[in-house]
This record gives sequence, structure tokens and C-alpha cells, in this order.
Amino acid sequence: MKKKNILLLCAVCVLSLCLFAVLIVYAFIRQEEKDTENPGNQQQGQEDPLPSGAGQGEEPSPTGGSEPSATLAPTLTPTPPPTASPAPTPVSDLTYQIPHDSSDPIILGFAGDVNLDEAYYPVKKYDAEGQDINKCFSADLLQEMQSADVMMLNNEFAYSNRGTKEADKSFTFRAKPERVEILEKMGVDIVSLANNHAMDYGPDALMDTFDTLEEASISYIGAGKDVDRAKAPVYYKVGDKTIAYVAASHVIFAMDWYASDTSPGMIGTYDPTMLVESIKEAKANSDYVVVFVHWGVERASHPEKYQRNLAKIYVNAGADAVIGCHPHVMQGIEFYQGKPIAYSLGNYWFNASTKESGMLKLYLKPDGKVDVQLLPAMNKDTRTYLLTDEAEKKNYYSFIEGLSYDVKIDGDGFLTPAKE
Repeated sequence: MKKKNILLLCAVCVLSLCLFAVLIVYAFIRQEEKDTENPGNQQQGQEDPLPSGAGQGEEPSPTGGSEPSATLAPTLTPTPPPTASPAPTPVSDLTYQIPHDSSDPIILGFAGDVNLDEAYYPVKKYDAEGQDINKCFSADLLQEMQSADVMMLNNEFAYSNRGTKEADKSFTFRAKPERVEILEKMGVDIVSLANNHAMDYGPDALMDTFDTLEEASISYIGAGKDVDRAKAPVYYKVGDKTIAYVAASHVIFAMDWYASDTSPGMIGTYDPTMLVESIKEAKANSDYVVVFVHWGVERASHPEKYQRNLAKIYVNAGADAVIGCHPHVMQGIEFYQGKPIAYSLGNYWFNASTKESGMLKLYLKPDGKVDVQLLPAMNKDTRTYLLTDEAEKKNYYSFIEGLSYDVKIDGDGFLTPAKE
């Protein structure tokens, strides 16, 4: 065979191998995302039945395991309406001003996954209770949310009446735009849209989601009309301090879900480079940086090795706190370089399972110190409530300590590194 033909054959073989390798990597990523989306037989257990008339929804997590006792929700004495924090005033598209007494700590509140799909548990509960948010959350928990200077959670669905359902997805979530009133009643200021459901109904529904949140004066991070907006930090000027928020997802269903220069989408963090750039930008323009990330394996109570590695990368880049979600169960908490990392805050208002939940509070004190507190919340009968019984609180905190890494939790839920 002529030398020229041999070289041509070699070139064809090399190109074929490269193409095969690309296809294998793409298939692996798609399968990993689908495995995380639909865990299937990863765990066995009694599942909640779907609500009557439900379409598709997230597979409910099984009950059982090492949960604190929660047979009865505490009976609460009705309390006066909470005093809400002043409403943020837009300074620009990505900056909000909140008046604040500089002698008081700034309180940042965080919760996990919320699902307001029309055919799923929370909205059915909300409608059945006459759209009374007080029947869906305990009064004391509502007061905590509404009184935080900035309250944040994961918005795991789209607000829209438009769009085409993703054909290859087992579970797809979409809410009517008017359902955003639920977040307003909860006192939510900012949400993450970097997750595996915000684009369930395509780019049209995602764009409607942006419009809906903006009209409700709720800011969003991790997604945008293009990549520049999706990766941009959002800032809250609280008194004389500036708090920056950025978000990304390690669980993205398809390649066309990523934001580009010309199309809407979200930010990923398989490769953390872009998120690290956003963190550095946020650090240069703020006093405190929060990273909200969608990651991990559903129903897994412990973070994957990559979660712990990424969290350290984020802190090294300038993050002052890392807050996680997606597993639909609580995961542990860790301090790295003195910065809190909450690997998963579980479901906040997502399905009908009886599971631990929680609201994380960060107190940014005038002296520069930061206190970290976890409020012990539970999900039961599609209602989220604070535990008030001392024995149940003790069991809850013991459970969280057992999931965490060298962390102590006192009786009021304040966390400190165990080695201090």
C-alpha cells in the first residue's frame, strides 16, 4: 500500500476515534444527568401516591430511615402578622437597596427546593386550603422568612402558560404565572433558576419565568436571557454592606439548556471555570458572596466527593457561604476556612413526604463576624413547620450533626466548627 494511502487511512482512524470519544463523553453526561433526575432503583421504599389528577412530577422520596419523630405537627397559638423586612428597592437591573440599621446584624435566609407545578402536591394543598399560606407553613416559620433581610430558595419549575414539554424527561414542572404570589406571601426576595427543571418547557417558558419574577420584584440568579445575564451576580445593598449572589447547576438535562451568547439558559458547573469567574467578580464588588448550587444525587444523605471538592474551589475563589440543593433530603454542613457549606437544604415545599427540612440563617454582624443558625423544620402532609418540642429539636440537631463534618450544633441551632 502506498505511503500516501497509509497516512490517509491513519488520519481517518484518528478522526473516527476522536468522534467516538466525544460521543461516549456526551452519552455519559446525559446518562449521569438522567440518573440524577430519575434515581429509579437507587433506593427502595414506600412512595407517596401521586395526587389525584396529577401529571408528571418528581418521584416522591421514600419514608423511613433515621428521621426524628414527627407524628404530630405542633399546635401553635395564632400570632400577629409578622413584621416584614423593608421591600428591596431596585437600584439597577441587578442591584437592590434595602434600608438597614447598621447596628443590627444583616439576616440572610435560605431554604431548599420549592415546586409549584399545577398538578403537584403544594399547589393542590394551597388551593384546597383556600389559598391561605398560613395553612401551608407554620406561623413562626413564615415570620422567620418574612423578617429576613434577604430570603432565598430554589425555584424548581417554570412560570408560564407557554412552551413545549421536554420530550425525554420523566418529570416536568410548570406553574401558572399568577402562582408567583405564593413566593410573595412567603417573603422570598431571590431565587435560583440554575436547576434541572427551570427549562422543562423550553426557552419560551424560561423567558416567561424571568418576566414573571421581575414583575413580582423577585430577583433570580443562575439563568438568563443570555450567558452574560445568567452568570451575572445579583447584589443587595443592605444598609452599608453589599451582599452578592451567584448560582450554577451541576445537574443540567441537555446541552441546549446552557445559556449562550444568543440563547437563554443557565450556568453549569461540571467545569467550574465560569462560576469561579462570577465569584471573583462578585467578590470584587461586594462585602459578602453567596454561592447557591444545584448538585448531588437525589435521596443521598451525604454529598458526593465532587460536591466537597467544588465547595472548596468556590471558597478559594472568594465565596463566603455555599448553599446547596437538589438531593431532596438534608445533607450535612461543613466549615472550610471558616466559611459555612450547607450541602443540601432538602425539600422546603415540594411533595407530601414526611422529611426533615430546614431554614438556614446567616447573621452578618457589625463586627464582621458571621453566626450560622439552622432552624429545625419538617415536611409533613404537604406542610412545612418549625419543630418546637425540645425533644424533637434535640433529635433533629443530633441527626444533622451526624451528617455533618466536625460541626457542633447547640440547642438553638447555632453551628460552629467542632475543632474550635
